[in-house]
Amino acid sequence: MKTFLIFLLLLPPSLGIMKMIQIYGKVTYGQFLVVYPFPANCSEGCFNLDYCILSWKTPNESCYHYSYLDRPDTITVVETGKEENSTVAFKTILIGTACPISYTEMDFKMTVPSGDTYSWKKTGNLWNLNGCRDGWKRFDRTDGVSVCMKTFYSSERIYRWIARENCKTIGTDQIGVASIMESIWIRAQMMKYKATTKTSLSFWTDGRFMLNCGASYCEVSLSCVPPECSLFLKITWDDGYTTGIAALDTNFEFQNLSSLFSCQSLECFEHWELDHDHS
Repeated sequence: MKTFLIFLLLLPPSLGIMKMIQIYGKVTYGQFLVVYPFPANCSEGCFNLDYCILSWKTPNESCYHYSYLDRPDTITVVETGKEENSTVAFKTILIGTACPISYTEMDFKMTVPSGDTYSWKKTGNLWNLNGCRDGWKRFDRTDGVSVCMKTFYSSERIYRWIARENCKTIGTDQIGVASIMESIWIRAQMMKYKATTKTSLSFWTDGRFMLNCGASYCEVSLSCVPPECSLFLKITWDDGYTTGIAALDTNFEFQNLSSLFSCQSLECFEHWELDHDHS
């Protein structure tokens, strides 16, 4: 019979309901770790660092912290026996003041400064974190990059730069669309807000149509395009994550793509997209 450790780190009342729950276990997958130089305070150090979502103290007394920032990375934790001398500590929210009878009855969930949450999924003796905030959709791209996306509705027109700033305030940014699957998902999100068949909906993305005069499609007057700007050349991505035009169905006419790329339409990534009503 295995013996498990459940350790509730006592914290000052001013820190609220965020706690560290420690059990015997180890990380079996988690590429983007941070070495913490004070293994004796491994879990306490994680608690005091905003970016840290999990700590792991290994049998050889090394301490690793795992961050929710920068990229959506999968983290997998497995339970172990006491004899392995390996412990992991989850940063999580406890409801109420009583210590839970068993960690197996708990849902490990962390709230980040933006107010979003990250939840661990338990399967048997494994916990998995897919790297995305709760309510966000993860896409694993063919080039090895993973992104998390979410749509946000605005009832009024919104400029691209304002929408991008809205993304940045929650630690995200605009991103392009890299695949047909992403396009299909985005359209499905937009349709949730389509009250009638006559409602026009679109959103901003990072992509820009570039014309042969060097200007972007949105920088010229759409009602009076100069002859030297009449030819569509390519889509330019500025996010540093998106390449190619696999998301576009080349069988469509240019104007039929306006729901994905237009001067009145935006997207963001992590990690979010902003859905925008044109009516």
